[in-house]
Amino acid sequence: MTRLMYTTLLFITVSITGFTVDAELHQNKLTVDATDRENWAYVNLTEGETVDIADPANSMAWDLGFKRTQVIVNGGVSGPGKTGALALEDISFEDVLEAPEEEYVSDTEQITTFARGDGWYTYTGPPNHWVLPNPKIYVLRIPVDPTAESEGPYYYAKVRFIGYYENNETKEGSGYISIEYVLQDNGTRLFVESEPTSVDAKGKLTTTWASIKLK
Repeated sequence: MTRLMYTTLLFITVSITGFTVDAELHQNKLTVDATDRENWAYVNLTEGETVDIADPANSMAWDLGFKRTQVIVNGGVSGPGKTGALALEDISFEDVLEAPEEEYVSDTEQITTFARGDGWYTYTGPPNHWVLPNPKIYVLRIPVDPTAESEGPYYYAKVRFIGYYENNETKEGSGYISIEYVLQDNGTRLFVESEPTSVDAKGKLTTTWASIKLK
């Protein structure tokens, strides 16, 4: 499903005789070839894959960008998507069950959100010169329609970095960033499975992007 599809769904009104909303968590592990020192590799978290972006400064089709150890979000100075992120520390990936409501920041000319604090990685220096992910969990807040005048609705993703090498055990082949993430597509801030919701057949439902899933 593309970001454009999400936006279209915001304005559909349907009459129904029986409808079930089946919310879903998108869980994925992804390795991104970020070895190019000149060009960014872009990722669409909904699609769960890297995407070719001709004009990233005007595209909402990507969520994260990778170039060696640099990571950007589609927001702030990096893109038009108005995506924000924040870092959580001293908590495991599994224990992040709900996205925070506030304090999301986007990239600025001075610093990207993933470089704030001690950043997403630690460089060990000599003799190994390894790049090792820090034990942080990042939460993304991604507007469904970044062009809307009012804020929200959003969908949320929690992300952790799990490696920087093509072979993370031997530390061979640098510039391959591996992440694990969970993306919630039901419009809540919860990273837990929700039960299907039945809708009364007599009513009309003004649907949001979370109410219908395109198969």
